[in-house]
Amino acid sequence: MRRWLLGFFLVLLVACGDDGGDGGVDTVTPPADTVAEDVEPAGESRGEDTAITGETWYTITMDLETGPGVACDLSEQVDCLAGATCCRYVLERDLSALAGKFAFGSTHIAPAVALAMEDHVYTPFFGIITLNFGIIIGTSDLPPACPGAGAYPFSGFEPELKVFIQNKDFGSKIPGSEGEIVVDAWGAETGQEFAGTFTGTMLQDTTKDDKLRLVVSGVYHFVLPDKAAGQ
Repeated sequence: MRRWLLGFFLVLLVACGDDGGDGGVDTVTPPADTVAEDVEPAGESRGEDTAITGETWYTITMDLETGPGVACDLSEQVDCLAGATCCRYVLERDLSALAGKFAFGSTHIAPAVALAMEDHVYTPFFGIITLNFGIIIGTSDLPPACPGAGAYPFSGFEPELKVFIQNKDFGSKIPGSEGEIVVDAWGAETGQEFAGTFTGTMLQDTTKDDKLRLVVSGVYHFVLPDKAAGQ
């Protein structure tokens, strides 16, 4: 039931605008001419030396700037950001048997199609990783945010990367965040591949002036699941 609600929540938000608040999964549809070239623990967190064998997976390395509310063991600390110290977190997540992690289809926006992935991680730390590609097949009323392969710079639009870690939110939509989400393989039908990379520095989603930074890099490879509502 909780996973059904997650899928409903993500796809519904693809059809809604940004409410301007802090945090939360929100979606902004770019203008037609603005296109860049009870949740169960699921999947296994894998070490850097362990290969993922499934077809749907992602990896992410996160260097979180130390500051108020952020601390880690000395073994997890790395130099980063031109003289700062960061806590490093690495995940390799196999989602092959976890279609409930995806919001894919046309619920509330048919015939447009949207795609998002949200993964709640419980070990070795708690975090939430969200890759929201927004509308991938658009209509005259709902232009696509990610209509094909290409490099999409961090901006106020999808594609969007969000990370919740150490009780703090970071996102590619936050003004001042820099980087890009690259789509190397694009698909819009069940069984097709949707894959690429991402890299950049995201700012904390907070009203405070002193925002912490999160350096991210990763790879994703998704085999698209069945569409929601059978569409």
